Order: sequence, then C-alpha cells, then structure tokens
Amino acid sequence: MAQYDVAVIGSGMGGSACALILSKLGYKVIIIERGTHPRFALGESGTPALSRKMRFLSRKYEIPELDEMSTYDNIKASGNGVLCGPKEMFQYFVHQKGQTNPDQFGPFREIIVQTPEVDAQYNRAASDKRLMEVAVQYGAVYTDKTSVEDIVFGENQVDLQCKKDGQDYPLSAKFIIDATGYNSIIGKKNNLKLQDAEFDTPLRSRCIFTHFKDIGSFDEVINNSAKYPDRSPVPRSRATQHHCFDGGWLWFIPFDNGVTSVGVNLDMDLYPMNDKDGAAEFWEIIEQYPLVNDMLKGRETLMPFIKTGRLQFMNKELVGDRWAMLPASAYGLDAWFSTGLAATFMSVHRLVEMLHGTVLSKDRYERAVLLDYEKAIKKEYFHVAKMVNGMYKSFKHFDLFKSYCFMCFMGTESYLEKGGAGKGMDLQHLLLSSGDEDFVEKFEWLYDEVISHSDANEVSQSAVDMCNKFIREEMMRFNFRRYGDPEMHGVHGRRALHMNEYD
Repeated sequence: MAQYDVAVIGSGMGGSACALILSKLGYKVIIIERGTHPRFALGESGTPALSRKMRFLSRKYEIPELDEMSTYDNIKASGNGVLCGPKEMFQYFVHQKGQTNPDQFGPFREIIVQTPEVDAQYNRAASDKRLMEVAVQYGAVYTDKTSVEDIVFGENQVDLQCKKDGQDYPLSAKFIIDATGYNSIIGKKNNLKLQDAEFDTPLRSRCIFTHFKDIGSFDEVINNSAKYPDRSPVPRSRATQHHCFDGGWLWFIPFDNGVTSVGVNLDMDLYPMNDKDGAAEFWEIIEQYPLVNDMLKGRETLMPFIKTGRLQFMNKELVGDRWAMLPASAYGLDAWFSTGLAATFMSVHRLVEMLHGTVLSKDRYERAVLLDYEKAIKKEYFHVAKMVNGMYKSFKHFDLFKSYCFMCFMGTESYLEKGGAGKGMDLQHLLLSSGDEDFVEKFEWLYDEVISHSDANEVSQSAVDMCNKFIREEMMRFNFRRYGDPEMHGVHGRRALHMNEYD
C-alpha cells in the first residue's frame, strides 16, 4: 500500500494549490481525481484579494508558477497557454422590466469600480489542469479516474480504499484534504451537511447557467444613448458584468476565445424553486429585460443550461482528526462578489501554514489543533452570506443599492491595505474584513437599514441621503476611493493599493 503525508481528494485550483505548496515544502503528496482533465468547473472570476494572495504565496514558497496565474497580464506574459479573460472592472447595471433604452428611466443606473490591476477570468477547465500539472512538476503524485470508495480513520494514519480503472488502488496518508466540492466526501461519510433551515443564514438563492458564444456588446447598448456620456474607463467586455433586477442578477464573464459564461441568480424569496426546465425558465426571465435579451437571444450555447437548487449549505464540522475541508467542500454561497477563488486561496494559505507549522511537523493531528481554521471559514461565510443577501434586497431601490454595493469593495480594500494578503491563520484578517469588529458593526447597521426598506415600493430621500452620508463619513477609515461622493458619478477608476511584500 502506497503511503503519503497528505492525500488531496479533488484537483480543482484549491486542491492542486495545496498539493503544490506542500510538495514544494518536501512532503509526499497525492492528488486523487475522480474524473479527468480538462473538465468544467464554476468559480471563474478573479478579484484583487485573489491576485494578491496568489502573488504572496508565490513569493513566500518560491513558486513562480503561482504568480504567473495570478492576473490576466501575468498569464499572457508567461505563455502558459491558459485560456482566460481580462477583468479590470466590476460593472453593475440595474434594469427594470421592459426597459429598452439605458436612459429610459433617467441617468444610467450603473456603478463601475475598476480593479487595481487586470485580474483574470479563469476558464476553469484550463486553469485547473495547469495547476495540477504544476503540482506534479513539484513532486506531487496525481491519479485520475480514481474513486474513493471509503475512508478509514485510524490512530496513526488514514486508509483510503480507492478504485482506479475498476481495479483496487489502496493507499494511506497521515492527513486528508477534502477538495471535492458540493458533494464533500467527508461531509457525506460523516453526515455533516446542513441545508435549508438547519443553519442560520438569510441568504436563499439559486442559479441557472451556461456558456454562450459571441454575445452582444453592452458598450454598444450604452453608446446608443446620446443623452448621457459613457464614463467607463475601459470596455465593459473587460469586466465582470452584473445585470441586476428586482429579485436577481446575471453574470457575464468573458473569455478571450469569444465564449462568455452567463448565469442568472435568483432570490428564492421572489423566485421559489419550481419544476420548470432550466432553459425555459432562463429565457422566461431574460425576455422581461430587453437590453439583456437582445445581447443573448439567438446566440449559440455551448453546454446545456444547468439549473441548481438552493446554493447555500454548510457542513457542521469543517475539520476533524486528520482531515480538513477547503471552502468549496465546506459550504455553498453565491457568485456575487466573486469570493469563491479568493476564499479558497486564503484557506489554502491558512491550511498549509498550519500543516507545516504544527500538524505534520509535530504530529498533532487532532481536531482541536485546527479549530481556528474552521472558525475563520465559518466567520467569513456568515458575514459574506448576509452581505450578499443585502445586495438582493437592494436591487429594487437603486439609490440604496448605489451606497450599499460599496461595502464589499471597502471590505476588500481595507483587508489588503492592512496587509491581509500576507496573513495566514489570523482571525483578524479575514475575507471582506469579516475579522475587523469595527467594519462588521458598521456593515450590520447599513444591512439592517437596507432590509428595513426591502418590502417598500419607495424609499424616502432622507433615508437615501442617510445611507450615502454613512458611506462617506462613518465608513471613512475604510473608504479609499471616495465611494458615495456624487462627483464620482458612480464610476471609481483605478487606484493602486498599498505597496508591500506581495507587490
């Protein structure tokens, strides 16, 4: 029976990154993949928090290939051939039913926030394969077409009963990293998954998604309006576009080969689950918003529409004796804020640091040693889930949305300004500043204010002014780009963040 220090089950970007760094540190690591590469995966959009974290890990562990994957420009300069797209803006447009012109209801209902550098939109079939291959180059063993039939936790090791190409493939490891995603193998084995009313989060959303070929241009839609100047600093095709409406939103994530990932995300309070076909429901919703419909109708789809149930779940335990989960196995959230990959690499940093510093080096494999890792992930989850729920509830009232939507940017930029990308297992430096008590307290106030108006047909100007003033004044120490300043017209251009050891 082959023996390893660590067995990573699942070869997505997070699992492969763990295996890569641990192999570089000298540990004997195996990556177990049930399928084969390349294969489809969601979680396609990078962020400043992700690019900074990847760059820090690259330099800390002397793995230049991580830096080469950290941004669009670095991917292109490296010549590694990974299919991607440029992301240098978060762009939001709030639509109304039947809207046929961008200025039909007054000034553009648009917010734009430019990223500090050109982050990447990751075609996950390419990026996952690349990181797996790099892990192998650094010494990890990779086996695909390999199913884990059972995991037996013993006092001194973990035995994995696997099958490869139909044949028994037994192996053992000192520690298991569960990177299997929604159907977490350890969560399923130990009956850990909590869903619906079993765990406390107000966010209830679902999704329908596919990949389109050669969709229409939103810049052309905007430029058809002569009444208002287009203030976007770069073409919107270089952004993650968010097309929002009361009760939901769409993502447009473009890649360099003309393919665009498109998904409609729905607040289940307004769009409860039903038995409609995914494609039929997608078009039923999209046809109510002509500006979006015109960009998608008649375009080729490259895969069937995939319709999910409720996206949110949580495993009640995320670590145990000789095992830990990465975020995609630990919980389900929502695509808003593009937090998936950033949260994953933040957890990769924490977990590798803990394994190398205590678990493997000191033979401390008990759950108690890893509890801060679990606490960090859960704290991030419930903070971000509440923040996302507030976004869904704000789409109805654009004047509230345009204040509230800046909370995520202030949370990320404050985290980075304080050197968060260089922090590993540190409960004060968490995703979207969820480890900063002052930030969380202020966020909670604004969240409650947004929720208090979510059922109203109109919001008073005094309430709008109060929220805007809160962003400008009460959030001043987190507000690095004049968020909420009317002179910015909702467009916040590039600003270099604090320079430090990962720049």
